[in-house]
Amino acid sequence: MTGHRRSDARDDVLATLVAGAVEAADTLLATGTGQVLVRQVAARLTANAVAARGHLPAGLDTAGDPDGRCTLLAAPGGTDQPARAATVTAAAITVSQCDEGLRESRGHPGLHAYAAALAATEADDRSLRVFLRALAVGWEVGARLGLLLGAPRPGVHPHGGWGTGAAAAAAGTVAGQDAAGLAATVNLALTVALAGPEADTRRGHAAHYLLPALGTANGLTVARLADAGFPATAPALPHLGRTVHQGVTDRPVDAALLSRPLLPDVYFKPVGVCAHTLTGWTVARAMARDLPADEVATVTVHTYAGAALLAERRPVGRLARQFSIPWVVACGLLGVDAGAPDGPADDRRARAARLAERVTVRHDPGLDQGYPAGRPAVVEVTTHGGARLTGRARFHHGDREDPMTADDLAAVDAELLRTPGVPAGSAELLHGLARAPGATRLRDLTALVRGGAPNPDGGPPPVPAGPGPSGRKDTTTW
Repeated sequence: MTGHRRSDARDDVLATLVAGAVEAADTLLATGTGQVLVRQVAARLTANAVAARGHLPAGLDTAGDPDGRCTLLAAPGGTDQPARAATVTAAAITVSQCDEGLRESRGHPGLHAYAAALAATEADDRSLRVFLRALAVGWEVGARLGLLLGAPRPGVHPHGGWGTGAAAAAAGTVAGQDAAGLAATVNLALTVALAGPEADTRRGHAAHYLLPALGTANGLTVARLADAGFPATAPALPHLGRTVHQGVTDRPVDAALLSRPLLPDVYFKPVGVCAHTLTGWTVARAMARDLPADEVATVTVHTYAGAALLAERRPVGRLARQFSIPWVVACGLLGVDAGAPDGPADDRRARAARLAERVTVRHDPGLDQGYPAGRPAVVEVTTHGGARLTGRARFHHGDREDPMTADDLAAVDAELLRTPGVPAGSAELLHGLARAPGATRLRDLTALVRGGAPNPDGGPPPVPAGPGPSGRKDTTTW
C-alpha cells in the first residue's frame, strides 16, 4: 500500500507525524541501546498480559484453540481471529496496570501498539524483528498523536482514542505499508476511535477494559482492511480534536512532528496502579522508612486536577483500588502491594483499608501547571502524637527523570510473573524477548505460554536481566 490523495491541508500534519514516527523508530532500532529499550517495553507489556491470566473479566477469559495462529496471552490457547487476540491482550495489560507510557501524551502508546503488533505478527507468521519494529512504529505514532491532540475533555478516558491510531500503525507496519500508506491507515482508524467515560475507571467498572480492548481491535482491523484496498477517507484529526479532546489540531505541537525518537522518554511503572497515584505512593514509601504506619493519624494529599479525581477512600475491587490515591498511599505507608489482584482477605489488606479511610485528597490549583511536565503531589501526615510531616514528589522511580536500570525493570517483570495464575513458560518467554535473534519466529516464543492450566501460585523463576544499553549499531541480529 503506497498512500492516498490528501484532501485537506491539515491532513499533511498527520502525514508528517507518521513519517517522523517511522523515521524515529528506525533510527532507534539502528542502535543497540534502542533495540534493548524496545525489547524492554515488549517484555514489560508481555509480563502484564500473562499476569492477568485468571484475573480477566468474564467473557474475555475464554480459552482458545491450541492451534490458533494468534496467542491469547491472558487465556490458554490461541485464535485465528487477530482482532480477538488483540482485544484480550490489550484488556489484560490494563488488568495488571504495571505498564508504560509517555507523560506528555497523557496515555499509553505501547498498550495499543503492542497488542496489535503481537496479533498481526503471529497472524502473518512473521519474525521477532518484525514485531519489535511494529511495536516501535506504533509507539512513536501513538505518542505523537497524544502530544498533538493534548488533554481529553473532562470526563473522557484516553484509552481507545488516539491509541486506535497506534494500533493501526503497528498492524500496518507488519503488513509492510510505507509511511504514506500508514498515514492513510492511521487516519482511517481515527474515524472509529473511542471516547469512553473515565468515571467507569474510578468506580471500578469492568467496562473500562473495553476501551483499550476494542480500540486496539479497531485499529488492527482497519489496518488489515486498508491493506486489502479499503478506500481512504477525509481527515479525521480535526474531528477527534473537537469531540474527544479540548482543542483542535490547527496549531500542531512541534514535539509531535519531530523525527527524533520519543521512546527514550518512556516511563515504566514500579507497581500496578494508575500513574496519577504514583507520586503520592513515592512520598508514602519514603516516609515509611522512618514512620511506623500505626503512628499515622491522618494523611492529606494535595495534587493537580486530574489526579485529584482519584479520591475514593473505600474503593471496591481491584480496578477501583488501582485508581484510588487513598488506597495507594495507604499501601505505600504499609508496604502492601497496591495493585495486587483480589484474593483472600488478610490483616495487611484490612489495615490498608482502614488507613485509606483517613486519607484526604485535595485539589491544589497551584499544582495544575506542573502536569504533564511532572505529576506533583504534596503529602502531609499528622501522627497520633501531634507531629506533622510533609513530603513532596514530582516524579516516581521509572520516570525518565528517575529511570529504572535494566535490573530494576527485570525485577518488576519478575514480580508480575509471581502473580497467581501466570502460565508456565512465562519467564522463558520474557527471556526470549530480551535475548532471541530477530529472525526468530514470534510464534516459537509465544508457544511457551500457549497451553497448560494457570499456575495457582505464580512463581516462575526470576527473569534474567537483559543486556545493558551499549549504543552499538546492530541491525543484523536484533
